[in-house]
Amino acid sequence: MRKVAEELGFEYDAPSQPRKTSTILLIIYKQHGRVVADTPFFESLIKGVSDMTYKLGYHRLSVSYFYSQENKAEQLSSLRSIKCAGIVLLATEMRATDVTQFEHLGVPIVLLDNWFPTKNLDSVVIDNSRGAWTAVRYLRNMGHTDIGYLHSNTEIRNFLERRDGYIQAMRHFHTSDIDPLHTIVEVGSTMESAYKDMSRYLDGNPYLPTAYFADNDLIAMSCIRALKDHGIRVPEDISVIGFDDVSTAAIADPPLTTMAVPKTNMGAIAVRRLVEHVKGETDGEVVRISVLPEIVQRASVVKPDEDA
Repeated sequence: MRKVAEELGFEYDAPSQPRKTSTILLIIYKQHGRVVADTPFFESLIKGVSDMTYKLGYHRLSVSYFYSQENKAEQLSSLRSIKCAGIVLLATEMRATDVTQFEHLGVPIVLLDNWFPTKNLDSVVIDNSRGAWTAVRYLRNMGHTDIGYLHSNTEIRNFLERRDGYIQAMRHFHTSDIDPLHTIVEVGSTMESAYKDMSRYLDGNPYLPTAYFADNDLIAMSCIRALKDHGIRVPEDISVIGFDDVSTAAIADPPLTTMAVPKTNMGAIAVRRLVEHVKGETDGEVVRISVLPEIVQRASVVKPDEDA
């Protein structure tokens, strides 16, 4: 991710460098790095933050990584040396208890890609539950009544909310006599771990549904590879729908039907809201801005009785 950011013209911080108040600080928080990584999803989020920073007249986007497993005091000291107007905090892998240390930096903060009910901070997030619900409804409208779920075993709010949306939709549409909890396959959140976990699951010759909803595109594409390696055709035998619409989804084999997230726009919204705080234009209200994913139809989903 650092290399991509540098290619886009972002700057990284050294404590000795002077700072201006026209700087916006983007903190990329890594709890374990199994989700926040050098992927098209997070590259798009960062691009949205960068573009809006300069559009609103701020001369510099300063990007800093914060690693929860490293010395926190040293990292916080480095952040304090950065004279910034405000912080966009990429909180995908964060928990509420992780946020307090950044609140003590004394500048406005807007959370990106996560929210916490115990924190009075603005946030820009994905409507994960509704997105998953919409994905199941789409599969149901395509004629699938037996719909499984490829669920990440990494517990972040995004995936937990998508799980809730999947279960709610399954029960709402009465898509199967099987309890939806029994149709969930837990896999890793990286490409290799998702592939290995799905392969291990398929080695047991399980009963398979006619379609799967996956927590994200990376998991969807990795599990499709495992299905194909086990002689199961996608979409002829099993349809698969992902979530995020990363750039590689359109060139996957088959091209992946997915729930598109307006990633670049999310980053832009976070900066706009942060600047409103910096300028004192918010009147003290706290908001959670939730963006709704939309279906992108490609070739990985067909009707159960339809050949690709």
